[in-house]
Amino acid sequence: MRQGHQHSRGDVVTGTVLLCATRELPGGMQWAHLPVNRDLWAEEALREGFRVRVRRTVGDAAAPIEVVDGS
Repeated sequence: MRQGHQHSRGDVVTGTVLLCATRELPGGMQWAHLPVNRDLWAEEALREGFRVRVRRTVGDAAAPIEVVDGS
């Protein structure tokens, strides 16, 4: 992830993965988090919907996403 915003396995609730979308803005960075149930994330057909949701929250349809797995 970009400078100043990093994750560790400890940031993730048991049984989930954490999606983090980031958007660089003048003078800083904006981010949005979306915890997703691990069983739902395992369903390939559902993943794009989760990506769209966290990108919408951060306000950038092309925002990079980091998937943090706490296992």
